[in-house]
Formats: sequence, C-alpha cells, structure tokens
Amino acid sequence: HYRDLLREGNPNLSFIYLKGDFDVIESRLKARKGHFFKTQMLVTQFETLQEPGADERDVLVVDIDQPLEDVVASTIEVINKGSTL
Repeated sequence: HYRDLLREGNPNLSFIYLKGDFDVIESRLKARKGHFFKTQMLVTQFETLQEPGADERDVLVVDIDQPLEDVVASTIEVINKGSTL
C-alpha cells in the first residue's frame, strides 16, 4: 500500500478516507461546471483504489453520501475523536 510508504518515519500520521461509492462520486462530478474529469477517468480511479483495511487503525473513514456541510462536520468530528463515522 502506498500509505505504508507514507507511514515510514511518521508515527503520528493519520489518514482521512472520504468513502463514497461510484454513483455518488459520479453524480457529484457531473454536477460540477467547467470541469474536465470524465466518467472513464473515474472508472480507472476506482480500479486502482486501495481501500483501507480494518487493520489500518490510523485511517479515519468519513461517509460522503451526505450533504457537503455534513461531510465537513463529520470530518471535523472524526479528527477530534480519532474514530470512524
């Protein structure tokens, strides 16, 4: 995992994984104006995605299938608690 490379020499490092399925992310990309990101690019991103495993305790997961304001609030909460929402 690429996260393992980042962990080396960084014992206090944590990751925030903004978890969303293909449909959620695709709908958000399509709603953006003037953006070049095509659906096929998203397909390849999902093909290469290395989702964090349950053993990666330094990865904080936030579900993004909610309004942006709630994603931000959940992210702040997860940082403060150091847990997963």
